Amino acid sequence: MPTFDCFPLLPLEVRERIWELAMELRQIVYGEEPPAYRQCPWPSSGLSPPLLHTCLESRTHLQRFYVKVNAATNTKPKRFAWVNVEIDTIYLVQYALNELRAECPTVRRLIILGTDSELFYHNYCSELRHMERLETVTILHLESPERTDEDWWAGWDDMMAGYYFRDDLVAFYTRILYPKCPPYEINPENYLKVERAHRRRLVAEHPDWYEPGYEASDSDDDDVCRPNRFRKGYGRHLEGYTTPPRSSNEPVKLGLYRARRHRTKLSGAALDQVAR
Repeated sequence: MPTFDCFPLLPLEVRERIWELAMELRQIVYGEEPPAYRQCPWPSSGLSPPLLHTCLESRTHLQRFYVKVNAATNTKPKRFAWVNVEIDTIYLVQYALNELRAECPTVRRLIILGTDSELFYHNYCSELRHMERLETVTILHLESPERTDEDWWAGWDDMMAGYYFRDDLVAFYTRILYPKCPPYEINPENYLKVERAHRRRLVAEHPDWYEPGYEASDSDDDDVCRPNRFRKGYGRHLEGYTTPPRSSNEPVKLGLYRARRHRTKLSGAALDQVAR
């Protein structure tokens, strides 16, 4: 490997900047590995940043960029990880979010194994809101590893609406991935289109489920996220009305979990049919 023998002769400020630019983007595993039946991908625990062991100068300068985080495992002795919250990505299961927010609330990038969308919606949505510096969240849908879930996206639909279809939009970007079945990914740009296409298909296939005259919108404008919007067919925005601010303690509940998969004005009989 070629060497740069003149590196020690460079000004200190230049050397320190080179050390900073040499820091690698890393994926840090946090929490316990899920049970085997979940079939969750689980990478090996990353080593500490190599530059912290290169030399005294690199370690002295770069330590300020890292925080020492308890990896929240049951191993003895405890395993700690050095995390650069500016560039590193934390990889964890959804039920470790509470501990992560308490341990490292300034993290910017997350990869979350989503093992239960209903529990995520009720118990963990607010945890992400409280991470004020969060920039990107990638959720891997792993709710039904033993089968292909054609309506996998529906379980995450209310969460996306709560994040991006209100006045107090979140600042971070969320995407949910499921490579087994279309649409493969939902995100702030397409989740409304996915839900509307599903609703229009249900109207065509089961017109008896709906009130007379019910129509699913054909307007692409209804698929735009912006303040003071409600989905046509699910709720109407009244002129001059502003949605109330969300409680700081928990996310808004937007309806029955099973019925929300259809996002329609269903009759009582149809609701019973959906619940079954």
